[in-house]
Amino acid sequence: MEKLKTLLVANRGEIAVRIIRTARQLDIRTISIYSASDAGSEHVLAADESVLLKGSDSAAYIDVDQIIAILRSKKADAVIPGYGFLSENADFARRVKDVGSVWVGPSAEAIEAFGIKHTARELAEKAGVPIVPGSKGLMESEQAAVKKAEELGFPIMLKATGGGGGMGLVIANDPEEVRQGFKTTTSRAQTLFKNPGIFLEKYYPASRHVEIQVFGNGQGKAIHFGERECSIQRRHQKVIEECPSPFVNRYPGLREMLGDAAVNLAQSVKYASAGTVEYLVDNKTGSAFFLEMNTRLQVEHGITELCYDVDLVKMMLEQADAELAGKGGLSAAHLESVRNEHSQPKGAAIEARVYAENPLRKYAPSPGLLTKVDWAGGEGARIDTWVCTGTTISPNFDPLIAKVMFHSTASREDAILGIQYVLRSSVLCGPPNNLDFLAAVLRTSEFEVGHTLTSLLDTFTFTPPAIDVLSGGALTLIQDYPGRPKVGKGIPHSGAMDPLAFQVANALVGNAVGTEGLEITLSGPELRFIGPAVVALCGAPMQVTLDGQEEDFKMWSQVRVKAGQRLKIGKTKGAGCRSYLAVHGGFPNVAEYYESKSTSPVVALGGYQGRALTTGDLLSITSEIPSTVPEGASLPERLIPTYSSDWEVMAMPGPHEEGYLLPEDIEMVYSTEWKVSHNTSRSAVRLIGPVPQWARKGGGQGGSHPSNLIEYGYPLATLNWTGDDPCIFPVDCPNFGGFVSSTTVIRADWWKLGQLKAGDRLKYRRVSMDDAVQARRTLNKWIKDVEQAMQGGNTFDDIDSFDKVSQIGGEGPQDFGKAIVDQTKPSGNQPLVTYRQGGDSHIIIEYGSEEFDLNHRCRVTALEKALLDPNSTDETIKAGIVITVGCCTTLNVAFDPLIVARADLLDHLKRLESALGDLSNTQVPTRIFRLPISFESKEQDEATKRYMETQRSEAPYLPDARKFVAENNAFTLEQLKDIFLKGMLAVVVVGFYSGNTVSLPVLPSNRMSSPKTNPSRSAATPAGTVGWGGRRPNFEPGPKGRHDNSTPLRSWLFQAFDLLTFYQVSEQELDGHLADFNAGKWTFTPKDISFDMKEHNQMLKDTAGEVAGIRARQSEAQAKMLKLEEESLERWRSNKDREKVDEGTVEALMTQGGMESVDAPIDANVWKIMVSEGDTVKVGDEIVILEAMKLEISVKFGVDDDDEGIKQTSDAEKTARVEKIVTRQGEVVKAGSKIALVKWT
Repeated sequence: MEKLKTLLVANRGEIAVRIIRTARQLDIRTISIYSASDAGSEHVLAADESVLLKGSDSAAYIDVDQIIAILRSKKADAVIPGYGFLSENADFARRVKDVGSVWVGPSAEAIEAFGIKHTARELAEKAGVPIVPGSKGLMESEQAAVKKAEELGFPIMLKATGGGGGMGLVIANDPEEVRQGFKTTTSRAQTLFKNPGIFLEKYYPASRHVEIQVFGNGQGKAIHFGERECSIQRRHQKVIEECPSPFVNRYPGLREMLGDAAVNLAQSVKYASAGTVEYLVDNKTGSAFFLEMNTRLQVEHGITELCYDVDLVKMMLEQADAELAGKGGLSAAHLESVRNEHSQPKGAAIEARVYAENPLRKYAPSPGLLTKVDWAGGEGARIDTWVCTGTTISPNFDPLIAKVMFHSTASREDAILGIQYVLRSSVLCGPPNNLDFLAAVLRTSEFEVGHTLTSLLDTFTFTPPAIDVLSGGALTLIQDYPGRPKVGKGIPHSGAMDPLAFQVANALVGNAVGTEGLEITLSGPELRFIGPAVVALCGAPMQVTLDGQEEDFKMWSQVRVKAGQRLKIGKTKGAGCRSYLAVHGGFPNVAEYYESKSTSPVVALGGYQGRALTTGDLLSITSEIPSTVPEGASLPERLIPTYSSDWEVMAMPGPHEEGYLLPEDIEMVYSTEWKVSHNTSRSAVRLIGPVPQWARKGGGQGGSHPSNLIEYGYPLATLNWTGDDPCIFPVDCPNFGGFVSSTTVIRADWWKLGQLKAGDRLKYRRVSMDDAVQARRTLNKWIKDVEQAMQGGNTFDDIDSFDKVSQIGGEGPQDFGKAIVDQTKPSGNQPLVTYRQGGDSHIIIEYGSEEFDLNHRCRVTALEKALLDPNSTDETIKAGIVITVGCCTTLNVAFDPLIVARADLLDHLKRLESALGDLSNTQVPTRIFRLPISFESKEQDEATKRYMETQRSEAPYLPDARKFVAENNAFTLEQLKDIFLKGMLAVVVVGFYSGNTVSLPVLPSNRMSSPKTNPSRSAATPAGTVGWGGRRPNFEPGPKGRHDNSTPLRSWLFQAFDLLTFYQVSEQELDGHLADFNAGKWTFTPKDISFDMKEHNQMLKDTAGEVAGIRARQSEAQAKMLKLEEESLERWRSNKDREKVDEGTVEALMTQGGMESVDAPIDANVWKIMVSEGDTVKVGDEIVILEAMKLEISVKFGVDDDDEGIKQTSDAEKTARVEKIVTRQGEVVKAGSKIALVKWT
């Protein structure tokens, strides 16, 4: 390039990526623009520089003023618009030239001339191009349109003169349709194009759409590169295109006639750059008529490039370079030489446009998260795309995912086979797409013989093997088994909450028992089966109908569903919380994430786009049901588990009992009948019951409350005490934290945790380790027996009843063990080592006596490395290790006792520990990072404001958390900043959720303490926030950016013992860095170093006196703050009590005639009140939204929760007045309690 050095790409998506690819080959520096939702798009990553557009997504790419401002500031030599957006905006083209840059495209005058359809017809006619019979000029009235239509002969088309792409086009078959079409078209044209003008053209139903690719030099010379056939259209939008046209090939001389006419038209206006002349070709006669000229690069230009071996974008940039150089454009001689060299098509190329659209819902756009993108390649294939795994298709833009092209130099038949292979072998998981639809069209006999009229898709029927989700239910998730037990780092274990019912359902339909299925909580989905399927529903009893008939569907049985049938799963009927729908073959269009298809909604990953199913989702199913799947299997009653509202679960001690709980507290855990709270979900089953007395007064360095600890890896199914509030941690819990865990449910009873719901009662039963192993082995065998019965290996009669299987352990006097299973005394520089049990599947190794010490973290790292090293751990032991979680002072080892006995694992851990020796002088290999930090944040201020408005209005830590943390530690604000800017933090654990990072200041003098907010903040924490909880800083996960350190196989940035340093930036600069991070443009460049433990330990000795003085001042400051907090908390609680509506007022109002109460259907939290006192409401109006079990529950006036019908149909149109709101936002209400009082008017 002579002059063109910098190019601004004024577009997005695949066309931007394609343009950047050629520009890079020409050594042209590229600048891309992008909206916020496009931050992770390929075009942002591919460009040399990217600029974030301000404003809404829908308006950003057409904001001429903003783009021109970027052009000025970046001093780009040229702007290329691609197609769509501003590509045919003459004013934009002029403003680009006014800045002194080149517009990569035709002149503004050419854009204007061909942008008005009736003017374009006149230009074509003048250039000798045949035009479709039609009106001259615009139609002034309905009557004039009718008269002209009758002259032309029906059918005719009414076309908006400013339209394009099929918009503003109506077909009329008689005078009345002309009148209606005239109204519709003028109205639509005014709205869409600000130009109500319309004209008429003859409509040819049996026609083809053929277009010629032209290129002009702006000086009167133009050439063409043959034709493309674009006849396969839906709603006048192209779907499949090919080059050359098989129809044109059959008519000698037609290509030359169409090409010459197109060149004449381009030369008549001195057209510059790439353009396309579109023709309507009569299928019967081969007669061709001008349709329009597109003054831009066409979507389907790629197949011309493949067949003619040209790069049209390169030619456009060369033309722009010539214009910049003052040459006016490429020389006529150059164009002629290009034409001579590329005059005939070589072979055949086909393009299929891949869209995110739902073929079952009239091909409506389907935005959403692409969870897997894997394109098939090979010689001849070309994929123009902008997406990758993790891209979100936005609802604000065209849902084009990619253009799949295939070129064969041999024949059209080979090209068809090639593109069919690419479409069939490519994988797109996430929102519905048209991959299978495109492949089906290409398999039709019409396409194979080239009989592709524009009406082809009008009669084409596509019926995919799939399930159409008509409604999603309360919480319907894709789950499999066992989930992700071996990932960690804040990626939850996941999987079915009730693995028993889940595995049985899969066995009944002939699947492997771990195959993905639907987990249905409380209330289920309505599903329309497009193809036949074999299904089974197992778990809590639920209302189920098949095509409205309850008797046609039996739970715990195999059911054959026919194509077209509707399965509606209603609410639970009595006890239990979850049921599981297994479908033979699972769901092929759901991607694996870390080797599992399970959904973890708490971190929005896995399953169907990381979320619950909702209306419009589409689940692919197998197209064929093998004959090996036996029919009609039904589990006998004696094999079905009993579901109750009173549950007993088997449990074992640990990891924290003695030393944390008093003996009477431990007995209390087992003797209490606990109530399940409304605040129950896959991440925590909260319990209501007595409060421990505790065996200690505080949490030491872990925090002020006796329940606080230094972070450790949580055992699954443990009873965790968050303060005085107990909760059981199921499969989606955080993998570490800093609260005491006293009692752990054994693995064999995990299934019961999945069936607990609000209001249920639960009691613990002690069992021994031997009992736990026996129970697990027995349950596994029982499930295997059910599976084998379905495979013909035995019969259901040969299987023990489930009641017999579940009655294990706890008989007679037994030694149930203690939380501490072993201990090694300290010796020299080797610390105290405590081995704690966490149920039947966890051992926690703890160093020291709960003090923050990097020596302990060094030891944890060394032990974990030795345990996982095949040179120091035998394969038989290693096979039984599921995962390890290392924290500052502990290592949690999750293991399978059916593979490795706990006693054997414990002995091995002790041998490894002994071999570690003295590590106080060791060198720890690590990395050091330098990260930007800002001490101002509007987002954080907004979050604090929301907290004060909705949760607690005043507290010592409000409104300035930074000031509070400094004063709580006897520091100034400047000293607080220096901890980050002059100090260094060591990462001690990564995980919790999604790579959350907990660190520790290397210098003890920089260590602080901070309490948590009370109540905890419900508002989302802004990405990248640094918080200080207890005595350690914590980093909230940032945006899920595409960066060098994060791949689909590793979604966390830091690792244990990484060292973090910081430099200060402004809030604006940090926002820019976060935007770059999210766009994949932020490069982390850690430096590999060694951390010297000897030097560190010497520093600890040298600063001991200074640190003691700091701690004394901190204790004094914290005592004052604690007193202020207690006073503030008391005021807050008193104010809340005063705001409560007293029972006397409620009772008095209820005596009034026409007064009704709106009651809570379930124990729940009041999330949002939708009305105010004095409002007028009707039956069915929403009064309040409750939150229970992480679900939103809408409570409506006059609607019966049992049948979701209107209580009093005669009152449906009457109105009522809200007299009193009885509850307040954030309060907990019990089932049946009054929420509001409403009086009929």
